[in-house]
Amino acid sequence: MGDMLQPNTPAPDFTLNDGEGQPVKLSDYRGKNVVLAFYPADWSRVCTSQLSLYQETLDEIRSQDAEVLAVSVDGRESHRAWAAQQNITFPLLSDFWPHGGVAQQYGVFLDQFGISNRALFFIDKQGVIRDTWVGEHPGISPGLNIVFNALKRLQEDGHGG
Repeated sequence: MGDMLQPNTPAPDFTLNDGEGQPVKLSDYRGKNVVLAFYPADWSRVCTSQLSLYQETLDEIRSQDAEVLAVSVDGRESHRAWAAQQNITFPLLSDFWPHGGVAQQYGVFLDQFGISNRALFFIDKQGVIRDTWVGEHPGISPGLNIVFNALKRLQEDGHGG
């Protein structure tokens, strides 16, 4: 794993396909706060519970003028099926090829496992990383308080308001 990108760093732009094969570009979200969630794998228990929480609180997240983008190395078909089963409506992005390329850019790819670590990047409306969270290992999931506290700080600091 390279060095994880730190706050006050411009978020590297990327284009990845969602579960429907549509390209999603980070810079298209300028003007919104972004919760960029890297997660290890579709179908795993911890990932399912983490992303289901984001889905359940999506209206609250959006009320903070924020959108969720979730990224794993799984392929598009896996994302599509998993999103349908879990009723996930925010984009699940496939960092499949080059394998983990975006996770590597952000410094959260775990070479030894071939997956990304569980990590969050809170990106302001200008496309700058303002807050981060990373698990000590992929089995640790951030609580919702991490998400809402970071979004609140974005609003208070004037970067995301």
